[in-house]
Amino acid sequence: MLLRAFATLCEQFLSEADGSLYCEDNVIEAFCFHADITTQILSAFDYKFNPENKDIEKYEKILAKVKQGLAQLDTGKKKHDDRRKTIFRFFITLVDHVLKTNYYCLHRLAIGFRLCPTFIDEIPGFDRKSKYPEVPFGLFYIRGNNFFGFHCRFRDLARGGLRTVIMRDQEQAKYEKTNMFSECYNLAYTQQKKNKDIPEGGSKGICYLYPNKVNEEISIIRKQLILKGKEEKEIDEILAKYTKEATLEYLHFNQRLFVSTFLTLFTCGEDEKLKDKQIIDYYGHPEFIYLGPDENMHDCIIEWIAKESKRQGYHAKGAFISGKEETGINHKEYGVTSLGVFQYLKQGLEYIGLKDKPYTIKMSGGADGDVGGNLIRLLNKHHKSLAKLLVITDGFGTAYDPEGLDLGILDKFFYEVKGINNYPPESLHDGGFILCVWKTRQKTAFQKETLIYRKKEGKVVEEWIPSNEAMHLYATNAHQVKTDVFAPCGGRPRSLNANNIQTFFVDGKPTCKLITEGANLYLTAEARQALEEAGVLIFKDSSANKCGVISSSYEILGGLALDDSQFVEMKKAYAKDLLVRLEEVANQEAKCMLDYYKETKHEVKMVAISDLVSQKVNMYTDAIAAYLKPLDLFKPENAKLLQIFIDYVPKVLLEGYREQVMKRVPQMHMKAIIATSLATKIVYGKGLGWDVSIVDVLPLLLQ
Repeated sequence: MLLRAFATLCEQFLSEADGSLYCEDNVIEAFCFHADITTQILSAFDYKFNPENKDIEKYEKILAKVKQGLAQLDTGKKKHDDRRKTIFRFFITLVDHVLKTNYYCLHRLAIGFRLCPTFIDEIPGFDRKSKYPEVPFGLFYIRGNNFFGFHCRFRDLARGGLRTVIMRDQEQAKYEKTNMFSECYNLAYTQQKKNKDIPEGGSKGICYLYPNKVNEEISIIRKQLILKGKEEKEIDEILAKYTKEATLEYLHFNQRLFVSTFLTLFTCGEDEKLKDKQIIDYYGHPEFIYLGPDENMHDCIIEWIAKESKRQGYHAKGAFISGKEETGINHKEYGVTSLGVFQYLKQGLEYIGLKDKPYTIKMSGGADGDVGGNLIRLLNKHHKSLAKLLVITDGFGTAYDPEGLDLGILDKFFYEVKGINNYPPESLHDGGFILCVWKTRQKTAFQKETLIYRKKEGKVVEEWIPSNEAMHLYATNAHQVKTDVFAPCGGRPRSLNANNIQTFFVDGKPTCKLITEGANLYLTAEARQALEEAGVLIFKDSSANKCGVISSSYEILGGLALDDSQFVEMKKAYAKDLLVRLEEVANQEAKCMLDYYKETKHEVKMVAISDLVSQKVNMYTDAIAAYLKPLDLFKPENAKLLQIFIDYVPKVLLEGYREQVMKRVPQMHMKAIIATSLATKIVYGKGLGWDVSIVDVLPLLLQ
C-alpha cells in the first residue's frame, strides 16, 4: 500500500511531463524491475518516520548511496533506463518532502502524507509557473484502497470545501485521474481569491473515488433472484434499492476514511504536539484547517465529520466543517451561495440595460442542487415576471423550452430532490424537449439509444435517438441556445474550454451577453478570454459565488465562540444577520468592479478586474497581518484594532455572548479578521485606482 501510495503520487506529477510514459502501471513496473533500489528507498523511509527506528543519519546515507547508484544505472536499454531513473529520482524527491505520515500509526485506515509543497518545483520536464503560478502553503495527500485525494491550502489559517469526484466507469476514471491535483490546486487558488472577504485563506480538498463494483454484484444478485422465482418487476425494484444503498455506502465509507486520516495528521493536544505519538512531525507547528461542503457531500457526512473532529480532539471541534444541518448554516437550506450569484446577476442586468425588464436565462446545474436550485428559487420569488428560463442541464439530462420552463415546478424539485428528467413533458411548449441521459436501450449489439421527449403540435412525442447524438446535445444545449444570461451553477471543471468554445457561438456571435459563474472553474481562462473579446460581460467564479465561503467563515466564528446548544438557540437570528451581510459584500464588490470597468473604458476586462480585486485585497491583508502578528490585541494601546474585530462580529453574537467571544476566539483568528476587514474596506471604499503603502496609512485607517 505504501508503494501504491507513492506510485499514484508519482503518476499525478510526472504525467505533467508525459502522461503515457509515467502512468501508474509504468511507475509500479520500475519499482518491481529494480526491487533492490525500491527496497533501499523504503528502508530510508523507515529510518525517517518509524518512531522506533528513527535515524536521520542512516536515512541520508541510504538516499545518497541510491542517488549515486542511479547515476550509474545501465541495463543496455537507454530508453527504459531514463524512464526508470526519472521515476526513482522523483520517488526520492517525494520521500524527502514528506513532513509527516500516519504510516506507523496502529489504527490507520488509509495512508496519509503532509508534504512540503516546494517539490512541485522539482517536477522533471515541466515548467511549474506556467500551470501553477504560486507554490501552495501546505499540501496533504491521502491514499486508500478505493480512493486517493489531496488537500491544498494557500495560507496557514485556511478553509475550503471538500469534494468527492465519483467515477461512473473505468473509461471516465482513466480520463479524470491524472487531473486531480491540478483540479484541487486550481480550486484552492480560486478559493484564495474568493476568500478575500474573510480571515481564512483559500483551500480545497478532493477525494477521487475509483468506480465501485455494484454493477458486477447486480448481475450475480439478479441470477440468484431468478433462481428463487422472483418476478421481473420485483427483481428490478430490489436491485434499484440495492444499487442506491450500496452506492451511497461506498461513497460515505471512503469519505470517512479520507477525513479520519486527514484529521490524524494535524490534530494536536494542548502542548501543540500531534496527539498520535506514532507520527514523527518534521513540520513542527500546529495547523489551522477548516472544511466546507462541496460536490457529493451529503448532510449525514457533514454531521459525521463534525463528530469525528470532536472525537479526535481537534481544537475547532464541530467548527472544523461548515454547512451542518443543526449546528451550522446549511448552504442548501439558506441558499447562501446563490444569494451572492443573484446580486451579481442583478448588477449585470442593470449594466447591460435590462434592469426591471424581461430577460432570458440558461443554466447548468439542477433544480435539486444547492447553487442551481436556490438560484431558481430566487428567480421564482423575485423575477417570476421577468426571467424566462430556456435551458437547464444537470446530471440527469437537459431540457429546452422556447417559452421558458415553469419556475414553479422547478422550485418544487428543490425540495423533492428531483433532476430535470422528472420535468413533466406535457408542461413544455411546442419546440421544447427533455433529454434523459440515463434512460438508454440497446438497439443493436453495437449501438445504444437514449430517450428524448419532444413537444410537437401540442402533443408529447417519445423518441429514441442515437446515444452519440444524445451526448452531443447534452454537452452543447446550454451553450448553443441564445439567451441574455448564462448562469453555470453546476458541471465539471473545464466544461467550456479552448477545444469546445466554438459551441458557444452561433453565426460568429456569443449566445449570451452576461455570464455569472455560480460554479467553480466551469470556464477555462481561454474560454473566458474568447467570450470577453466577443463582448460578453463575465462575473468570474471567485467573485460571483464567494458568498458560500463567507457564510462558512461566519459559521466557523460562531462555532469557535459558542457551544452547540448556544449556536442552535441563536441560529435563526444569526443567519438573518448573515444574509444581510452577504448581500452587502456581494454588491460592494460588484459595484467596485463595474466602476473600474467604466473608468478604464472597458479596456480592462471584468475577469482581470476580478483578479485585481483579489490581488489587492490579499496584498493589503498580508501586509496588515504581518504588522499585527507580534501584537497583543488586549493591551490598551491596541484598543482600536480590537474594535475592528468587534465590529466584524454579528451583533446578535455580541449581545448574548460577548465575553465568550473574546475568550474563545484565538488571537490568530482575531488578527486575520482585522486584517481582512481593513483590506476590503480600503478596496471597496477607495476603489481599485487607489494605491498606497498600507504601513504608511495604517494610523489614518484606524481613525
